[in-house]
Amino acid sequence: MRRLITYLLLFSSSMLYAYELEVNGVYIGIIGTRIAYVTSRGEETSEPCYSGDVVVPEQVTYNGRVYNVTSVADNAFAGCDELTSVHLPPTVKAISPCAFIGCTSLRSINVPQSMNVITNAAFTACTSLQQISLPKRQELLDSLTFYCCASLTSFVLPHRIRIIRCTAMQHLSSLTDLYCFASEPPLAEFGSFSLADQKKCTLHVPRETLSKYQESQVWRDFYNIVPLEDEEYEKEGYQRGDVNGDGIIDAKDLELLRLIIVNLPDDSAVRWAADINEDGVINAKDYVLLAKLI
Repeated sequence: MRRLITYLLLFSSSMLYAYELEVNGVYIGIIGTRIAYVTSRGEETSEPCYSGDVVVPEQVTYNGRVYNVTSVADNAFAGCDELTSVHLPPTVKAISPCAFIGCTSLRSINVPQSMNVITNAAFTACTSLQQISLPKRQELLDSLTFYCCASLTSFVLPHRIRIIRCTAMQHLSSLTDLYCFASEPPLAEFGSFSLADQKKCTLHVPRETLSKYQESQVWRDFYNIVPLEDEEYEKEGYQRGDVNGDGIIDAKDLELLRLIIVNLPDDSAVRWAADINEDGVINAKDYVLLAKLI
């Protein structure tokens, strides 16, 4: 593992981005007239530039112009082994490759649900990382994304996840519970998980597609596969009536529910939210109840 991490650090060091300004200890680069990104201090020093708790600003002002901070650049925090936590604002939409590789003291990072993507090797060897939530928009878990995150005890794959690349979640030695809300078992490449981890980790999946996971390659290697419970949906922010998953129960949900009754989608999280009276059937009764709720 050490050799792999060293190689990735050396590789990513060739993709350092310049910064234009520093805001409360955070180095910011600028693109065009509106976009800003978090980066490192550059190549002038070999010392890691981030430590402790870091709060990324939502906006910065440069040359009299206001910029939204929209991404964490390649290698931005790489090798910062005294970094302990990171707070990202809702304007950040992407975490780039190798952004946090080798941050061995990083314990927590908030991921805005408005984020679109976390890319490959973003958190490789963050051995102290205890909690992180993927954005619900995430469809791909790329190679090495959480490789050797040895302190993660539970992990949630949102309902839109479709593909998990080889090595994406290997060597998570403390993982005891993996929650996957996808209706269909995502395409998991061989080597996505460590077989030893699969033997001791409980996999929680949608009740109606439990048998599919038990029969799917890679997923069937989990020793214990159990159905998701209502409280587990609620814990992850899913709620009855919020059919479109935008966090608001309104007329848009009512219209979507009308369409669902006509042509039920194959998405367990959507079906769960649309079953307003919790009777296991989605029909006109749910429509009436949601209309009253609104």
